[in-house]
Amino acid sequence: MTRRLVLEQVTADHRAAIEALARTVESVDRGTWNVAREPGKWTPAEIAQHLILSYGPPLAELSGGAGYSVRLPWWKRTVLRWKVLPKILYAEKFPKDAPAPREARPKQGAASPEEAARLLREKAGEFVRRLSEANALGPVRLTHSYFGKLTAPQILKLMSVHAHHHRAQLPA
Repeated sequence: MTRRLVLEQVTADHRAAIEALARTVESVDRGTWNVAREPGKWTPAEIAQHLILSYGPPLAELSGGAGYSVRLPWWKRTVLRWKVLPKILYAEKFPKDAPAPREARPKQGAASPEEAARLLREKAGEFVRRLSEANALGPVRLTHSYFGKLTAPQILKLMSVHAHHHRAQLPA
C-alpha cells in the first residue's frame, strides 16, 4: 500500500464520511441534542457546530483570507507532523482529547439535528468544490493550527478522520 494520498480517493472518502456523519446527526433525539454525554464534554449540538465551524478557516484561506492561526512553534509542529499526523492520515486514529483550534470551538450548539446536518453537508460540499477548483489551478496548501501547511489530500483526509472521530461521540 502506498502512503501517498490521492485527491480523488480522499475526496470520495470525505463525501462518504460527511454523509455518514450527517445521517448520524439527523438521528440524534431532540431530547438529548443539548445534553452532554458526560460533564465537561460537548453536547451533540456543540459537536455538530464544531464540525460546521471547522470548515470556516480553510474556506476563508481558499478565498485569500486568513485560515487557522498557527498555534505552535515550528519545532513542535515538526514533531507533530512526524509523530501524530501519520497516525491520523494512515492509521485513521484521531488523538483523544486533542484541543480544538479556537476558530472551531462552538460558542453555542446548532439549532436542531436537521439544521446541523444540512449546514454540515452544505459547508463540506462547498469546501470540496472550492478545494478541487483551486487545486486544478495548482497545488494547494492550507494552514492547520497544529501541523502547519497541509496539502489538499492531507487536509481532506484529516477532515474525514475528524468526522469519524466525532461521529463516534454522538448517541446512536
